[in-house]
Amino acid sequence: MGKYQFIRDNVEIFGVVKMCKTLEVSRSGFYNWKNRKLSKRKAYNILLLTEIKRIHKESEERYGSPKIYQELLSKGYSCSKKLVEKLMKIGNIRSKIVKRFTVVTTNSNHSATISPNLLNREFKASKPGKVWCSDITYIEIDSRWFYLTMIIDLFNREIVGWDLSESLEAKSLLNCFEKAILLHQPKPGCIFHSDRGIQFASKEFRNKITEHKMKQSMSRKGDCWDNAVAESFFKTLKNELIRHVKFKNIDQAKQSLFEYIEIFYNRKRIHSTLGFTSPVDFRKLYEQRAA
Repeated sequence: MGKYQFIRDNVEIFGVVKMCKTLEVSRSGFYNWKNRKLSKRKAYNILLLTEIKRIHKESEERYGSPKIYQELLSKGYSCSKKLVEKLMKIGNIRSKIVKRFTVVTTNSNHSATISPNLLNREFKASKPGKVWCSDITYIEIDSRWFYLTMIIDLFNREIVGWDLSESLEAKSLLNCFEKAILLHQPKPGCIFHSDRGIQFASKEFRNKITEHKMKQSMSRKGDCWDNAVAESFFKTLKNELIRHVKFKNIDQAKQSLFEYIEIFYNRKRIHSTLGFTSPVDFRKLYEQRAA
């Protein structure tokens, strides 16, 4: 430890004058050193704030301080969570705000066959294509309700299929399912989990599950926590995209959803459950290790 650093660290105990005299250094020399150190810190904080703004902008204002902090670490910056929070406050940088939605998309009052719950809230999978879960939500387009069906792989939280439709009929689910099968080709025995909605319990969809040798699983009645990962994705989607855009037509909505899901969410958005990597990067790491 240098003399100047010792003086700085013990100034409240001994005082500057006494320590400078004892250590045989000038007060002007100490203050010049101290101001120079502060200037370097200030310059580094300016650099950090610039990078924080860039990361925030690239995420389209979706990232808050925890994810920005992780991005900074991954890029080799030295900083603390508190410093990132402080700089974001100084720069008036905030993530987008959550808003609640209340449209009901699940009709479980039907006589179709109900499958047992095979997950029991174990929302993990040891490899890709082992467990898929699905759900349906609504999106307002030109003052009308449209419905988004999606399928997510529990291994890496990747959206493996999605479809936007103006009705809640099973056709949209079937389209979404076929896209996911074509692109990701899950192994026989893959569990497909959902709520008890009529679309998932329909004969047409159950036949597709059987055709591809998958196992169907359904949440308990009225328990949204049994499909928490799907619910969490829709909450994120609405928070980060839907509530900030007024869609004029279905083509605009599809384009925005494509950019959010395929370009941002699957390939760029880091997830704490994946060690702060994106779903696609997490899958690629698994494939490299398994090769």
